[in-house]
Amino acid sequence: MRLAAAFLLVLCSPVTLPAQTKVIYDTDMDTDCDDAGALAILHALADRGEAEILATVVSSRYPWSVPCVEAINRYYGRPDLPIGAPKTTWADTGQRGSPYARQISEQFTTRLKSNDDAPNAVDVYRRVLASQEDGSVVILTVGYLTNIRDLLASKPDAISPLDGPALVRRKVSHWVCGGGRYPESLTPGNWGNFRPDPSSAVIAVRDWPGLIFFCGLGDHIHTGSRLHETPAENPVRRVYKLYLGEKKTRPSWDPICVLFTVRKHAAYWKIRTGGYNHIFRNGTNQWRNGPETNHRLIELQPGVEKALCRTLDQLMVQAPRAK
Repeated sequence: MRLAAAFLLVLCSPVTLPAQTKVIYDTDMDTDCDDAGALAILHALADRGEAEILATVVSSRYPWSVPCVEAINRYYGRPDLPIGAPKTTWADTGQRGSPYARQISEQFTTRLKSNDDAPNAVDVYRRVLASQEDGSVVILTVGYLTNIRDLLASKPDAISPLDGPALVRRKVSHWVCGGGRYPESLTPGNWGNFRPDPSSAVIAVRDWPGLIFFCGLGDHIHTGSRLHETPAENPVRRVYKLYLGEKKTRPSWDPICVLFTVRKHAAYWKIRTGGYNHIFRNGTNQWRNGPETNHRLIELQPGVEKALCRTLDQLMVQAPRAK
């Protein structure tokens, strides 16, 4: 009887499930295919119940980045996710072009035909943040920091009586910022996530009122080789083919950022807490050791590269949820 009672108690006890990570995904979706792979992984994690995608905003001014994002969202069964685009002109990131975004937007059905059709990314940020519980949202940027700069500069409006910094302090748990190389990247040029709009990178990082996790991992972890296993109508498969040609894989900068965002406590990571990420005026960066700040640096535990690669590839080719 005691055993039966104990068994019944276990059955009736409430099961505590891991909390979903609520994510705003901010991507350039233009010059590299790993943005698409990362978005596929985010959808896969959402289908597993580990994440809730609140919005998929675009930081590039390239006209077809928005419909490319929408095409991927539609394939994964989430056609109505909010999408925004930058309306300020701090830098002409649209001139960088894309080897795939226009082709995807023309080959797949979308409601939004160009960035011009999307609302202001700042309005999307403010509306989504205002609707969420305090401290519940993680912002993930795997592109330029234009939208973060504009969010922080936003004023009280009909959406929220809070200005940008106050809204962030109230609603955002932390920001995961993909970009830069560590311990430093001092060669100037117009690539990466900080250099194309360097003034926004400097201002966004300087003025962010909360915790920032920086990630530059991915150079030596190549993924995408299994995308041929997915249906031909998979836009992410098509993106990688257009970008890579006969090559099979691409470094996993953005996919790693997604996995950390949703599985922050996985065994892959170690976090450096002392020091800060200094962004120079030209968009180069350097990690400077020192006392603890609001900056954190994501690093890998020794020997996890193969397991991490397998996990990313498996998520990237996971079939979409039933529509």
